[in-house]
Amino acid sequence: MTQFVRKTLLGGFAEVPGGQSDPECSHVLMERADYDGLCRCVSDARQEAMRIRNEGDNALAMANRSAREALAQAEKEAGERLQALRQELEAEKDESAYQRALNANLLRINRERANAERGLRPKKTRPGYIVLYSEEKDYPYRDGRKLIKVKMWETTLQSPYPTGLAETAARRQLEEDLFSEENEWLSAAIGITGRYLDDYEKMRAEKHLNPNDPFFQGNIALATLQRLKRNFRSGYWEVSLLHTKPLGDIPEELLPERKKTTRET
Repeated sequence: MTQFVRKTLLGGFAEVPGGQSDPECSHVLMERADYDGLCRCVSDARQEAMRIRNEGDNALAMANRSAREALAQAEKEAGERLQALRQELEAEKDESAYQRALNANLLRINRERANAERGLRPKKTRPGYIVLYSEEKDYPYRDGRKLIKVKMWETTLQSPYPTGLAETAARRQLEEDLFSEENEWLSAAIGITGRYLDDYEKMRAEKHLNPNDPFFQGNIALATLQRLKRNFRSGYWEVSLLHTKPLGDIPEELLPERKKTTRET
């Protein structure tokens, strides 16, 4: 039987009336069997708490180890994949460089053959383009409801590309030759100083807003009015440019081979 007591002045114990909740309670008296049972319960609880804590520590350690292993494996796989991608990229760069060199070589051969067929000499140094004609034209544009005509110039160039070449390939190559983003424009050799990518009306409005812009003082080709022609009679692709001013001096290498007259032979 368990008793809730207080210690007396004479060294003994006296039971308190309020039991466990009595403020004067200082000791608890119990039978040995009850005490041993309580000790076992405390010991069992401590052991259970230790077991749970150990299991938690082991689970945490295992989770951390698994996470480190998974991270290491992921880093290894990512490194291997990155290395493989780098090798693929290098291989693609080499292949791209090879294809560019091959394409440049084919273009050179094609240009030299076209130059030879048209009697353009020296065939190895001529660019392959020739100015067929350049004429003044009336170009109509709208200013509100009014239809106004302005003087423009149309220049047609014969390219070195045969009409057997597909339209998409011919258009791409002509664009690269005449208005390259990386090299000097071939069109600049005939006096084209700029290129406007929208229509004439918008260019005129922009020029009005920026009258001192040097761009608008030059000879501007209108990209929207550029036209291709597949001339089966000559056998070569042609391109017509509509621009704002007449051409300057045309280099000899961009003029057709002049046929010798009877007096010159």
